[in-house]
Amino acid sequence: MRNTSASTRVRSGFTLIELLVVVLIIGILTAIAVPQYQKIVEKARMTEAISIIRTIANASQVFYMTRGRYADQDELELLDIDIPGELMTSGNFIGRKKTAYFFYSPRGGGTGNSNLAVAQRIPYAQRYYIYINRDDPGRIHCHFYQDSPGLKAVQRKLCQELDASGTL
Repeated sequence: MRNTSASTRVRSGFTLIELLVVVLIIGILTAIAVPQYQKIVEKARMTEAISIIRTIANASQVFYMTRGRYADQDELELLDIDIPGELMTSGNFIGRKKTAYFFYSPRGGGTGNSNLAVAQRIPYAQRYYIYINRDDPGRIHCHFYQDSPGLKAVQRKLCQELDASGTL
């Protein structure tokens, strides 16, 4: 006959308290990790955009030296560069390149427009853009719209840091 007293019974499984502690630890780690992950992902997207607009800015300066004017925002195909993305042929962004996260264009011509290259974040609700100015082609600027409903705190902070220092 087996002894089934409480002192000799073997425990199997976890108590409710142990499970709650594990869930709490996972929740805390997630609360810390997710914002950091979002920041790293957005920073990588911004870094890619910066690389592309530097290429566009350099090509815009070459375009200016050969033609005596800067390329307009819809003349990206006239620059002697190959950047990734789909060339837009309709809508509001004709002549610009579109990738998964940005619209790219040279931004020259027009009165008072002194940008060499611009990367505008999409979707449109996340309204910030990165640009290089003709007066200071070595510095990257970032601008966000105050009323952007979809602009995330991570994007706003990275944009502010980029605009303040010119680097990520």
